Amino acid sequence: MKKVLIALALAVTLSLGAFAVGCGGGDDKTGGNVEQDNVTDQTPEERELRVLPEGFTYEVTTKEWTVKGEDVSIYGKIWSPDAKGKFPLVILSHGFNGHYTDFPTECQRLAQRGYVAYAFDFCGAQSGGKSTGRTAEEYTPLTMKQDLIAVINDLQRLPIVDKTQIFLFGGSQGGFVTALAAADETVRDKIAAIALYFPAFNIPDDWHGKPEVNTPLMGYSIGAEFIRSVQDLDPYAVIGGFKKDVCIVWGTQDALVARKYIDRAVETYGKDRTELTVLNGAGHGFSGQDLLTAVDTVLAFLEARTYVSQ
Repeated sequence: MKKVLIALALAVTLSLGAFAVGCGGGDDKTGGNVEQDNVTDQTPEERELRVLPEGFTYEVTTKEWTVKGEDVSIYGKIWSPDAKGKFPLVILSHGFNGHYTDFPTECQRLAQRGYVAYAFDFCGAQSGGKSTGRTAEEYTPLTMKQDLIAVINDLQRLPIVDKTQIFLFGGSQGGFVTALAAADETVRDKIAAIALYFPAFNIPDDWHGKPEVNTPLMGYSIGAEFIRSVQDLDPYAVIGGFKKDVCIVWGTQDALVARKYIDRAVETYGKDRTELTVLNGAGHGFSGQDLLTAVDTVLAFLEARTYVSQ
């Protein structure tokens, strides 16, 4: 009976037509601590925007999923609606020394609202990770980009995934890598939009001119190959190759990623297609109300760009 009522609610809502929601828009979500920049109307696609009833949630199911590469095994977990049909895909990329478990709130909320969410461990990029094939001395942001591209190409084939609606979502170093991957010519046409928490576009500057030796950092290490790979990398010359919409959420108390890196990213992507939400007082990593606001912001951004699956 519950599934019948849900289906009827969805049918009624979809018949009402399409609407667009700005990133972090709505006075009820700002809570007095959110600064909104560059919220713009988007050109609608030919197909109908998917509109779910406010407050509606799917029941969620989870399962482990491993992506096999030539030399690597990428471990992750899928959160998905417990329902039949095809759903848009969101791939979440963790930060430095992070894990697939870093996005529990985001993955649960995304699946509840009708997305297939996949979070995974980059190979060699953390202590105690479940992915294999690289060591701490071998992984770099460029190998992470390779991992993410492999994940995109694998998960797009899942029967539950609408491969025409693939979104990328990354935080910190994972945001940096997400931006690099989204601009890669082999996959950029597959990506509908990207969302970034405090993307670490400062990484090349942080390591420019530093000795190319293994360096302990924040409970893990940066390998010589990592330093070598980013020393002369200009991320802004790369990320501008992605020509679709971008959502960035950043906090004013971020001690690792300065505002100038965020502003340059907005300039590079273009103010007309970049939506920046600034959380006053938030640091590098969101928790409490800041986390809830960040999740709502990204979800609104994605829902404004999600269409009825064909």
